[in-house]
Amino acid sequence: MIKKMYPVLEPYLDSFLKDQTILIKSRIQLFTLLTIILFFIGNLLSYIFYPYDFRTDEIPIMAVVLISSGIVLFLNKKTKTMRSAKLIAMLFTVFLLINITKLHIIYSNYIEIGPALYMFMLFFVSFTIPWTALDLIPITFMHMAAYSILLFHLEKYMPEVMRAVKSPQMLFDGIIFIFLGFIFCAVIRKKELTREIQNYILLKENELQNIQMQKELELADRVHSTLIPKSISMDKADIAVTYIPMNYVGGDYAKFHFIDNDKIIFIICDVTGHGVSAALLVNRLHTEFERLAQEHKDPGILLKEMNDFIVKSFEGTDMFLSAFCCLLDFGKKTLSYSNYGHPPQYIYRISDSDITRLEPQATLMGIMIEEEKIHELKTGFEQKDKILLFTDGVNEAMNKDKEEFGIRRLEEFIGDNHQADALSFNQKLINRLKDFSGGDFQDDILLISIDIK
Repeated sequence: MIKKMYPVLEPYLDSFLKDQTILIKSRIQLFTLLTIILFFIGNLLSYIFYPYDFRTDEIPIMAVVLISSGIVLFLNKKTKTMRSAKLIAMLFTVFLLINITKLHIIYSNYIEIGPALYMFMLFFVSFTIPWTALDLIPITFMHMAAYSILLFHLEKYMPEVMRAVKSPQMLFDGIIFIFLGFIFCAVIRKKELTREIQNYILLKENELQNIQMQKELELADRVHSTLIPKSISMDKADIAVTYIPMNYVGGDYAKFHFIDNDKIIFIICDVTGHGVSAALLVNRLHTEFERLAQEHKDPGILLKEMNDFIVKSFEGTDMFLSAFCCLLDFGKKTLSYSNYGHPPQYIYRISDSDITRLEPQATLMGIMIEEEKIHELKTGFEQKDKILLFTDGVNEAMNKDKEEFGIRRLEEFIGDNHQADALSFNQKLINRLKDFSGGDFQDDILLISIDIK
């Protein structure tokens, strides 16, 4: 029936009916519990305020309500389909109407409030269980039938009660009253069901979009991961690369390019922010770095031209990044570097057990500065020295007290573990960061350890 009334729901019909079944079963539990609570509170209040009006005939009715509630709860727990759940709810409605009618016979002196009582019952049943408007038709007929049986019983067995009311049109008036209640309930339930279906369709469409976006992010993550170089071992150095993105796609980027047998140029960057926008900028940086590296640009010139490219291409986007670029010349044993707003990178010198900081020389890339200065410095290195390149996810890792790992701890770690090979060094540092932060990284982690042979 729902499928015919709402064809737009067809792609999600099975899941909708399954969810509706769960909802109806939970509402039946609420329905029975509310019935017991209202029934006994009502009788308790009646006994307190009208003690002389209490009838012992009411006690069996209380027992029947309790027993029928238990039966309904048991059947409701076993049911699997929406149709059977609704039948159980209708069965309990029949139990309630029978008992309400019996109570009205016992307290026949209150017959004038009969239509209001059955109207309240209709509202209670209609809005506790999520019926359709068509479901309310038999439920309304149940209430009309119960009210009619009540009046016929009183007319036959208690005519003095009906004579006291002095209303020959009482049956007709009550039926009209209940019917008007049905119209109200049907209109409200139709609107509610339409809204529920619209919200359900919107929810499912959002879920499908999220699934599609998840797949696209996973693909973007795979593409982004291909930009990060793999660890390699060669005759002049061992290079270990470790990358742990915080999200599917991050803003960290690194690459190294062999200029010739004696020269390798490295770059490591950290784009402000995370997610798709940062990853898109990383992809543009990758293309630009590959172009500039093939032209054999020195680090200072390379980052200067890359900064000009970023300022020109991403002006007004508030996208900035830190970057460190260095050229290792194994023939001359020199390291030329340029640092734009990146954390100080390190060389551990084995000869004097000292750590050299490669400090930043300029502000973040992407900020327009009217200058033509080339930022580049040069230092030397020897065999068995260790070079560590990293992004700020390392030194800014936080513990539960919001304390950063910091430069001091990092330098102590380098001094204590410099003898470890490049791969082991990276793994030990990651483990140290996990111990410090509790394994909850708040930023991407990118490490490049270079062991000079």
